[in-house]
Amino acid sequence: MRSRYTAFALGGLGSYLISTWDPSALDPTLTSASLDRRDHQWLGLEIVDARTAGARATVEFKARSRPRHAGSAGPDQILHERSRFRRHRGDWRYVDGIIDPPPVDSPSRNAPCPCGSGKKAKRCCLR
Repeated sequence: MRSRYTAFALGGLGSYLISTWDPSALDPTLTSASLDRRDHQWLGLEIVDARTAGARATVEFKARSRPRHAGSAGPDQILHERSRFRRHRGDWRYVDGIIDPPPVDSPSRNAPCPCGSGKKAKRCCLR
């Protein structure tokens, strides 16, 4: 997660971002050039929660940014996301994320999994 944030913050690392995406979840229209756009100045990353269950993980984070547009001197923006990752050939790969996720308590075994997979927690992240 931190390396992906750094790639966004530094810019020019779109090919790295694509290489850290799970191949089965990568939008084929996404390009390195589109990821290289620097329309925000990234100001900081806070990891709120991280959970690992076998070959799956979720990372909840808040990233502060400021738009780079002229005349955009407003308050900093916060991207709050819960990202899902999956191990692929030994490396963690980004799958997807939920923006402004609802709070997560430890789910009961039969509740829907908080990672958003649509499965019961006992068949997903509580494994």
